[in-house]
Amino acid sequence: MSKAPRAARLSPDARRQQLLGHAIEVFASKGLSAARHTDLASAAGVSLPTTLHYFPSREVLVSLVLAEVSRFLLEDILAAQAKPHRPATEAIAAVLLGFDDAIETHPHHVRIWLEWSVAVRGELWPPYLEFYAAALHGVGQLITRGKRQGGIARAVASKDASRVIVSLAHMIVQMKFAGSTRAQIAHTVQSLVLGYLAP
Repeated sequence: MSKAPRAARLSPDARRQQLLGHAIEVFASKGLSAARHTDLASAAGVSLPTTLHYFPSREVLVSLVLAEVSRFLLEDILAAQAKPHRPATEAIAAVLLGFDDAIETHPHHVRIWLEWSVAVRGELWPPYLEFYAAALHGVGQLITRGKRQGGIARAVASKDASRVIVSLAHMIVQMKFAGSTRAQIAHTVQSLVLGYLAP
């Protein structure tokens, strides 16, 4: 009787990314304050020492989970939709609808982001403020582009508009979790955002 072939050995970087993926699932399920290395080891099917090898402390584990959530939101949603050739108002609508899509494609990232965004006490808040500032900056660039293109009123206060748009991402996620359809969410984006920004 022949032995089953062994699974391919992963490089350290690939193993770290694999474990980070499991960690995001665990933190989304258990919560940012409750998830531990033992939960990660159980979810990933590895030993506790293995998780500690890649993430030596809980602080390191949490920071890497939050860094991945931040990267996903800023790069895979915001930057991905804000291409230079795209009209700014279209890009802003696509960014907001991207949060609707993310609940289907990356639900764990979205759940962690929601919890992170209200963790106003303790060590989680400073890194959230860094993420928030980066999000405002990215949206602010779109607002500036829209004014230049003529699709956004020049009288709109850019900083205020950026804060409104970033906060609307929360509303869209809440609408989705509350059962709103894609059409309802798209209508909200069109009426609230583009109506607010239009010349």
